[in-house]
Order: sequence, then C-alpha cells, then structure tokens
Amino acid sequence: AVLYAKNMDAKHYPASITKVMTALVALEYYELSDMIGFTWDDIGFLEYNDAHIGLTPGEEITFEHAMYGMLLASANEVSHAIGRNVEGGYEAFLQMMNDKAAELGCKNSHFTNTHGLHDKEHYVSAYDMALIGAAAFQNEDFRKITASLQHSIPETNLVNEKRVFQQNHKMLFDWRAEYYEYCVGGKTGYTPEAQTTLVTFAQKDGVNLVAVVLRADGGTNAYADTRSILEYG
Repeated sequence: AVLYAKNMDAKHYPASITKVMTALVALEYYELSDMIGFTWDDIGFLEYNDAHIGLTPGEEITFEHAMYGMLLASANEVSHAIGRNVEGGYEAFLQMMNDKAAELGCKNSHFTNTHGLHDKEHYVSAYDMALIGAAAFQNEDFRKITASLQHSIPETNLVNEKRVFQQNHKMLFDWRAEYYEYCVGGKTGYTPEAQTTLVTFAQKDGVNLVAVVLRADGGTNAYADTRSILEYG
C-alpha cells in the first residue's frame, strides 16, 4: 500500500540506491558461499572519489562479503564484479535487473549498470524504487546485511590484511542526530546529477515500511524528509 507519495512516477537518477536492485537480483542467483572474482574490468572504470574498498585484479571474496561491501560501503567495483561473475556476464545481469523490474511492476525504471554511477539512460521512479526495496526486504540475508553497522572482509588470496568498513545510512547509529529508533536498514546514494537519494526500511508494531527519497538537496533534507514520511506511516 502507498501511504504517502509526491511525484512518485517521475523519472530520476538513483545513484547508489541502484545497489538495492543489484542485491535483489544477486541474492536470487548466488549462494552466500559462492566466490566472486575481480578483474581489471571491475576496477578500471572507477574515477577519483568513487566509492570502493580497494579490491584488485585477481582477488576473490565470497558473495556474502561482497554483499556487505556493496550495501554498507557502497563499493562500486564490488557491484560491477557481482554482475560480471554471472553466467553470460555483465550484460546478462543487467537484463536480469530489467526483467526483475518488469516482474515487480516497475513502469518508469531502466538499469544500465549495477552501481548507479551516472548514465542518462539509467533511471528510476520513487514508486518503482519502493517496489524494489519492498521486494529486497523480503530476503532474510538482505535484512541482516542492510541492518549491520560494520563489517570486515578477512585476508584474501592476494591481500594479507582485513578490510573494515561501516554502514553509510545515518539513521542506524544511535549517536547521530539523524538516528531513528525504528530504522532497520537502508541504502544511501549521491552523484552530482542525482543529488542525494535514500531508501530506508523501518519496523514498528509489526508494520514494515519503506521510504524512498530521490533528488534531495543534501543529506540533511533527505533524512528529515524520510523521518517525516516514516512518522506519518
């Protein structure tokens, strides 16, 4: 049920909340114990300031660790590798994303990558993103990962130190001004073209809510609007 909406069918750039859809499709394809390998294709497209966790060509990590890297640290190289490692390769995974969007009833979305870096043909609507978020939240592994505050990836076949990173969604940390006691997970996004985007999951008294904010003018506004939406819900 849609409890509140404003311009819910307008097409906007999603930025890294794209990774909720990547996660949804990937969780249906992979087992948590599957290995995700990295090549230069997964790393070479990154530009200065793009989110990553420093994985290198030839490294391998489990799909479970990859999910934490993608959903908590918003690692773009991990998102790309998750797509590329399926049978048929990256383009096959993109087709799976668009097929899943159609299956969920999305009408104003089109995915051209797994990470959300800007592409004028890569867009969603708030309503479609809520459908995607609600579907992802049905998955127990997704719920566990998106609620985590911190994760560490152990030593790999090429790197002899663990990588530690934190959740980016500020509503989950009780010491932050943005903290919201009923928040149980979410995904942040930002590019200059998309502005701030935010997907948030909340639970209270057996009610599950998903809030989506697109093209917010700054993170402060995105979190304030999300709180208002969830409080209304």
